[in-house]
Amino acid sequence: MTWMIAVLPAVSQTPPPSFQDLAGQAAGARDRNQLDKAVALYKQALERKPDWDEGLWALGSIAYDLDRYAECSAAFGKLAAVKPDSAPAWTMAGLCEYKLRRHKEALACMEQAARLEFQAPAELARSGRLHYALLLTKASTFEKAIAVLTDLVRVSGKSPEIIPAAGIAGLRRPWLPAETPEADRELVFQLGDAMATAMEFDATEAVKKFEELASKYPNQPNVHFRFGAYLNAQGSDRGVEEIKAALALAPDHLPALVGLATIYLKRQEAAVALEYADRAVKARADDFPARLVLGRVFLAKEEPARAVAELEEAVKLAPSSADARYSLASAYSRLGRKDDAARELAEFRRLQNPSK
Repeated sequence: MTWMIAVLPAVSQTPPPSFQDLAGQAAGARDRNQLDKAVALYKQALERKPDWDEGLWALGSIAYDLDRYAECSAAFGKLAAVKPDSAPAWTMAGLCEYKLRRHKEALACMEQAARLEFQAPAELARSGRLHYALLLTKASTFEKAIAVLTDLVRVSGKSPEIIPAAGIAGLRRPWLPAETPEADRELVFQLGDAMATAMEFDATEAVKKFEELASKYPNQPNVHFRFGAYLNAQGSDRGVEEIKAALALAPDHLPALVGLATIYLKRQEAAVALEYADRAVKARADDFPARLVLGRVFLAKEEPARAVAELEEAVKLAPSSADARYSLASAYSRLGRKDDAARELAEFRRLQNPSK
């Protein structure tokens, strides 16, 4: 019996595309504006090389443009993990989280970008700083938000977006611009305009706008406080009177109490400073500026033991504050606690020079 063995023709198998093939196809699809196809190809390429930073940036950017913010967040979150010293990666991750209304996560990303000084292309850095201020305001960190906006104006100039952001922070309301009640929008705009004008160093116009605002809204404590804080920064004694007007309307107005305590401390009127600093801590015991200024007042009054008690609380509330560490070192030194003073002074120096 003869057995016949049939030889089947070999079936050719196309090898799967390489990473380089997928990367090239993804870039081509992106350049042809075939964005959905580009997203799919970038995802395939990233399965082969998950730490491909250019691919993560491209995928995240396309997803952002397509309003696919969950995908955007995932891509830029991975990129930030791959390149933790990339301010653009953290900024874009924060913008994606902001679009998803995940404000806590967005703020954490923007804080990382701020740590890196928003070192990014100018437009992205401007957007990052603006959204950082908005998120700080939403988190009720109003004074820091105003400081961020002030830096932004001095770097990029006043813009329409800055005015409502400044006004809301100035009113100390945890709102985003879109959340501003209709009844408060005019006040927000006018206060923000006055504050932004002050940030531009236009003193004459700023005072004029604040004057009109205080006349129109005489019962708004935050209007008086912002006007007073600005006048005080300009060296005008009238600033104190405006801040006191804010306190007359709102006796527990924390920034006004801290502000007056600081002013009188600088004037070496420790007894008066103590009155306002003590009121500030009683109004809110967990407020870092209140604890810090009260501790400094006790130092000025040569009461180092009481200063230590307040400054230790201040350091607990803000461990990364170089100012608090220095003041606490001074208080320890006056009590003869040399080791404690040396420790706090070393920490002060480390915080002053974090790169060393």
